[in-house]
Amino acid sequence: MTTEIKEQTDLSDESQIDLQDTVSIRVEDLIVGRRINHPIYDQNGVLLLAADSVVNSRFKQLLRERKMPQVEIHSDDAASVSLGGLAADSMLEEGNQGIFSTELTQKLDRLIESGSMFVANTGPAVRDSMVMHGCKGYDAAHREKLFEQQQQFGESLDGMMRGALTGKPPSGAEITGMAASYLTQLTSDADSVISAAAEAGKDESLSQHCLQMSLLGMAIGTELNLDENNVRNIGLCGLVHDWGMVRVQEKIGKGRRQLSPLERMEMQKHPIFSLEMLENVAGIPSIVPVVCYQVHEQPNGLGYPRQRSNKMIHMFARILNVAHSYVSLTSSREDRPALMPYAAMEYLLRLTNDKTIDQAPMRALLNLLSLFPVGSFVILTDRSAARVIRRNKDFYTSPIVQVIQTSDGKKVDPMNPDSIIDLNESDLEIDQALPTPGKDEIDLSSDVFDGQI
Repeated sequence: MTTEIKEQTDLSDESQIDLQDTVSIRVEDLIVGRRINHPIYDQNGVLLLAADSVVNSRFKQLLRERKMPQVEIHSDDAASVSLGGLAADSMLEEGNQGIFSTELTQKLDRLIESGSMFVANTGPAVRDSMVMHGCKGYDAAHREKLFEQQQQFGESLDGMMRGALTGKPPSGAEITGMAASYLTQLTSDADSVISAAAEAGKDESLSQHCLQMSLLGMAIGTELNLDENNVRNIGLCGLVHDWGMVRVQEKIGKGRRQLSPLERMEMQKHPIFSLEMLENVAGIPSIVPVVCYQVHEQPNGLGYPRQRSNKMIHMFARILNVAHSYVSLTSSREDRPALMPYAAMEYLLRLTNDKTIDQAPMRALLNLLSLFPVGSFVILTDRSAARVIRRNKDFYTSPIVQVIQTSDGKKVDPMNPDSIIDLNESDLEIDQALPTPGKDEIDLSSDVFDGQI
């Protein structure tokens, strides 16, 4: 019997096994080269691989092509074909048996499975009140205040996370105040706020990651025509969703690197750690734990911690998952530099094809930042260098740019109004994207890019 997946057919009585003797294993967790003693079935009881066969790469690829995130493995084989057993051992070692299934997660799972996670506006869409600045530069004084506030918010958020970890949680009002402040700024000048946050977040700390995600998440929600309450709640979820990483970092370090299988399993516990820390924060909306629990789920069912898919993932979580993906790709890791903003956007567009990320918030991000994201650097067709400073309505391939250098390398006066160009109304086009000056960024063709978010 080869490892080719058989066409779905009814199993004969003698080939069927009691599916109560099986456990669900993620396809990505199957170890190539391991032999099984019992047949493998899908969730409908259809035979996929005969007993005494060896799991190989072709078998896993065929499962992926059939959009099968998990298969049924006999419980006797489960420990040998995946690292699930090691995960259980790790939990036992730290006295946290059943860490992925707590009373709180079970309550959230019941809520999710009830199908009651709908989102409705109760007020006007925030987008209706957004100020569009057109072909205009940033206000320098206001921008300086944005940098100062981003730094202050980062320090404050870091203190909140540490307090929650040590039993001194902040109040929900403190966190909500940050989200409300961001929302006010977004409506006045979203382009300037988003680019300032990206620049201020170059230290790539956990708090700055959360701040950027909160801001981008709210901006995406605004682009999707959500009202003030919904957008503010997205921002609140973005600020707190990764708090559990503080506990993880104490165990596997702060290095942004490719993790070992055991470290990855430890990292994937952080949504549950976040829930435990948030339990003691008074005054946060009831939707926040649900969203924080699901931010790292994927529409294709390959996320964590519950491998939910599509509409079983809250809309706010799908929005924040896109924001997380962009921020992560444009941040460096120990094993690779950051992606150029254009390369990150290009890669995320590819991920919509296999439903790794949701199309609707990805389309909103594209309209929000443009294909050449706000803050990125480009070469125009006249060989001059420019920086993208604003989106341009729905013309995501023709943003508004500010020329910073002529074709012969001379600096351009930033106060010259003629340096700002609406590419949709110009004969000029973007010829190529550039790395951010002073930042070690790569494109998708780099050998060191491993496709990991």
